[in-house]
Amino acid sequence: MDELDLCLLSAPYMGVNVRLDRTRFGPAGFPMGCPKEKAFEYLQKLGLGAMEYQAVRRVPTKLDPLKEIGKEAKERGIILTLHAPYAINLASKEREKVFKSIERLYLSAKAAEAMGATHVTFHPGYYSEREPEEALKLAIKALDDLVRRLKDENLRIELGPETTGKPSQLGSLDEVLRMAEEVDFVSPTIDFAHIHAREGGSIRGREDYARILDKVEGRLGSLNGLVVHFTEVELTASGKGEKMHHELGSGYGPDFKPLAIEMVERGVKWLVISESPLLEEDSLKMKRIYMGIRKRRTK
Repeated sequence: MDELDLCLLSAPYMGVNVRLDRTRFGPAGFPMGCPKEKAFEYLQKLGLGAMEYQAVRRVPTKLDPLKEIGKEAKERGIILTLHAPYAINLASKEREKVFKSIERLYLSAKAAEAMGATHVTFHPGYYSEREPEEALKLAIKALDDLVRRLKDENLRIELGPETTGKPSQLGSLDEVLRMAEEVDFVSPTIDFAHIHAREGGSIRGREDYARILDKVEGRLGSLNGLVVHFTEVELTASGKGEKMHHELGSGYGPDFKPLAIEMVERGVKWLVISESPLLEEDSLKMKRIYMGIRKRRTK
C-alpha cells in the first residue's frame, strides 16, 4: 500500500506525536461533497489521508459513536485529529473559567482516544489583561497539571496549542513552542495563516516560511510529525490580526506554493489540514501543488 499506509506511533521529542508514512492532506471537518456517513469513503476516493474532527462547540461525551467513527476512518486509511472547543482560556483571571477550560481539554483528549485521533488542537486563550509572560506561565502550569492527569489515566494523547491569529490571543509562535518545550505530550499546531495575520501579513515568500521552520526545528529538534493548518486569510482593517478565511488563490495570502517547496526540500512528513472555506477542494489543491513539486524534484 502507498496512499493508504497507516502511520506508525513514535515519541520523537517531548510530545506523543506520530511518525507519518508521508505528508497527508485533509479538511478541517467533514467534507462538503458527501453525507457525513460517507465521509471517509469519499476522502479515500479523493486520495486524501487525514481529517480534523471539529469539536469546537462542544465535546461529544458518548464514546461509542466516536469509536465507530475511528473504526471507519482507520479502515479507509484516514488519520484523525480533533479540534477542541473554542471556549478555552488557560490564562483567564477567573479560576472557574480556567478549571472549565482544563476540563474541556481533558474531555477532548478522551474523545480523541475513543476515535483513535492522534492530536488535539486547541486555542490557548487570551492574555486577559495580563502581561504575556504571566499568561504564558499560567497556561504552561495548567497544561502540566492536565498532562499529569492524562499520564495517571494512561492517555497518550498529544496536545496541540495552536498559533493564534489575533494579537490579543495567547499563542504566538514563540509561546506555543515554549509550551512544547516545557510540557510533555505537547506539540504545537502550526497555523501559517494565523502567524501571517498576527504579524501583520509577514509571510510574503519562501524565505519567510524558512524563517518560521528554522525556528520550529531549532526549538523542537525536528519538523516531522507536525500538525499544520493552512488557508489564505484576510487581515483586519488595522492590518494586525485575522478577519476571515479565504480559499486558496484568493489573493489574500499567504501563498501555499513557497511552503510546499520548503516541505519538499526539507523532506518533512506532516498532517496538513485545510481551514479554507472550500475544505476538501483546497486540501486537494494543496496536495496537487505539493506532489507536482515533488515530481519535478525527483526527475
